[in-house]
Amino acid sequence: MKATLLFTCALVTGVSFAQTTIDLTINHEFDGAPFAYNTNYLTDDGKAVSFDRVQYYLSGFELTHDGSQTIALPDAYILGSANISSYSLGSANITTLEALTFDLGVDYTSNHLGTSSWPANHPLSSQAPSMDWSWPSGYFFFVIDGKVDDNGDGTPNKTFQMRGIGDAILRDVNSINGLNLTGSTININMFANIADWTRNIDIAAAGIDHSAGSNNMNIADNTNDESVFTPSSVLTLEEISNQPSKIYADYSMEYAPTIFYNLATSKNVDIQIFNMSGQLVLEDKDQQNEGNYFIRKELMTGTYFAVFTNDEIAERFKFIVKQ
Repeated sequence: MKATLLFTCALVTGVSFAQTTIDLTINHEFDGAPFAYNTNYLTDDGKAVSFDRVQYYLSGFELTHDGSQTIALPDAYILGSANISSYSLGSANITTLEALTFDLGVDYTSNHLGTSSWPANHPLSSQAPSMDWSWPSGYFFFVIDGKVDDNGDGTPNKTFQMRGIGDAILRDVNSINGLNLTGSTININMFANIADWTRNIDIAAAGIDHSAGSNNMNIADNTNDESVFTPSSVLTLEEISNQPSKIYADYSMEYAPTIFYNLATSKNVDIQIFNMSGQLVLEDKDQQNEGNYFIRKELMTGTYFAVFTNDEIAERFKFIVKQ
């Protein structure tokens, strides 16, 4: 009889949690204003600043669920970009999600494996533009690049690159608590305030800094001290459709630019690249409505158009390729 009762209890316990898809939405902002590349903002010391690249790694995800139980997601890594809001954490056997914890950066073991250890589409594989300083130095845990006004004329003019590298940069991020999310797909929504990362840092004096030096350590510390990541509410489909499309080209590699895009649609899009003569030179169908589109084909020097289309939008963006 005892064996039967134990078997019955095991069955009940086994079916109490469902396989649930876990998605993450990160709404990037700058002190309350929606974040966009090539847009002027003011630092906390009153200098005009604009950004052309903000990326970061998140790892070490752990879910608190169903009465304060915990489950780790050791295979979940996110390469966050300030122009992208939607990410996947995979799936887990939970019913109700109560809290989320994670780290800024990459765990020690993975940080020293090298990009060749991962499949092509993995966040830790080789990226364009690069997110690592080659093996064994490890990954840039964050990249914050742009220009800042250093002569007082109100126009950002001085280039800065703050790229945190090294195991000392890893930070446990304050938990996202107070969640009560259920369903076959759970979407966790939060804000990421880019301004908070740069708080109390003289960006004009930072220059080009690829290190675990004081400025980058301060950025890492600001993740919690300034509460970069905070819970947020869900945007409705109507709110999403009312947001303007944002498209920007990163010319770090002028012969093969990367196009950052966040489109005013919730549906996937087809992406086509045309030359000035109207000839189709590159095409990818059924792509996400936001992302980083790397021009993987070597193009001749000249002007091109990227066209994003579905049954809701048709957006055209001009960019230049230089050899």
